[in-house]
Amino acid sequence: MKPVFEAEHLALFDCIKEACSPKEVPFLVGGAVRDALLGKPLHDLDFVMAEKPVNLAKRLARRLNAGFFVLDDERHTARVVYHDQDNRFFPLDFVQFTGETLEEDLHNRDFTVNAMALALDALTELIDPLDGQADLQQGVLRACSPHALTDDPVRVLRGVRLAHQFGLGYAPGLEAALQDAAVHLPRTSYERQRDELFRLLAGPAPVDSLRDCQTMGIFDTLIPQVVDLVSIPASPPHQYSLFEHTLRTVQAYHRLLGALVGDGDAFGEDGWLTTDALEVLGVFSAAIDAYYKEEITPGRSKKALAMFAALLHDIGKPLTVKTGDDGRLHFDRHAAVGADLAYEAAKRLQLSNAEGDWVRRVVRDHMRLLPFLDPGSPLDHRSMYRFFKGSGDAGVAVVLHTLADTLATYGTDLARERWVNTLNVARVCLSAWWEQHEVIVSPVPLLDGYDLQREFGLKPGKRLGRLIKRLIEEQASGVIGTIEEAHDFVRKHLDEGWSGDKDEH
Repeated sequence: MKPVFEAEHLALFDCIKEACSPKEVPFLVGGAVRDALLGKPLHDLDFVMAEKPVNLAKRLARRLNAGFFVLDDERHTARVVYHDQDNRFFPLDFVQFTGETLEEDLHNRDFTVNAMALALDALTELIDPLDGQADLQQGVLRACSPHALTDDPVRVLRGVRLAHQFGLGYAPGLEAALQDAAVHLPRTSYERQRDELFRLLAGPAPVDSLRDCQTMGIFDTLIPQVVDLVSIPASPPHQYSLFEHTLRTVQAYHRLLGALVGDGDAFGEDGWLTTDALEVLGVFSAAIDAYYKEEITPGRSKKALAMFAALLHDIGKPLTVKTGDDGRLHFDRHAAVGADLAYEAAKRLQLSNAEGDWVRRVVRDHMRLLPFLDPGSPLDHRSMYRFFKGSGDAGVAVVLHTLADTLATYGTDLARERWVNTLNVARVCLSAWWEQHEVIVSPVPLLDGYDLQREFGLKPGKRLGRLIKRLIEEQASGVIGTIEEAHDFVRKHLDEGWSGDKDEH
């Protein structure tokens, strides 16, 4: 294995060498070396050096006309805010050795596959004191030292992520060590735990990673509400216990997106699921791909947020479970209860307010479309308008979640007719969002507040606001299509003494 770098990265290395004084010798380390050996795209570059990395980073930032800030005064860590030739954020981090020498620094790292280095003037000579390259070739994840995990318990989450991201098996004893170290996660910041969790959720095997998180006790401190799902058994029409259903929902969501945007394993042997999904929703593939790549807060994609919401979508059930007269388990208002719990979990992990609200809306509305999955209950324009009025752009994620939830609920019992009907409901919703947005989702009112005040003598206030909302809904539903019809609608309601007090939805 030889490291492979793109021309842009080689040019960056040259620029760094030019910015160095004669005594400064930075080494490329960590994930960038690992990924270069695997021939994978690089997303950042980390450098270590004996002393004063902040000074070098500052000089380099000036050369690159890039931003610069100190990440950690105590560890002498600085970041150059570089953007690559495609204008993607590509951070360059510089840090001082953790120890007296490069080799000591590498021994202090987390896993051997991340404990390799390259000198910038000798990029073909791998510095590998812990045989990380051999572990990478043999597909083994091994800790750098017996105390690597307890030194920094966030490495427990990172270990799970790396194992499934790169298809690595745990070295003998590592699983037990990860589980032992997981109890120390509270020593670390929620921000760092969150960042590893979201990289895991956005990765190629989120479900396998989440299973390991449960087995190793990571959820006990990370998201305790998830642990409560384990105690709830299956209840028809669900085929699986609640925790298993939750994981299968995440898995189905991941595979569904893979099928629609062509970057995953789709549905394997159940090819008809993929065929039908592409036939009905394939026209939206590019839009779906762009939507899930969006970031509400920089650094976390909507795809990862959607997987997070899928993990939490039923956390209200343990608090609402009751056995009905029919002998089945019932979970009245679990979506509303779960929405509040999901928001609390999001804030605990230091997600932004906007992200927390987005996740809350997905969890709150994850059952909103279920009444329309029956062929006898078509989804009309009014229902779509009300749906997106409440969910906003999170409604798109709710639509895809409904498909994933259906797959996870019925499992091998899922009839093709039900699957196709659910896809057709999704198609109607996505068409409304992307193809008929200004007609159904957010129509421009034929009459605005000034028109109503001027033409009907109405005064500003709640009554006026409610009337405008009602007008817009009638437009979206197709009842009103012209200004004349809007005038008639307003006149009729005013003649009947309408106040709108009971017209809220």
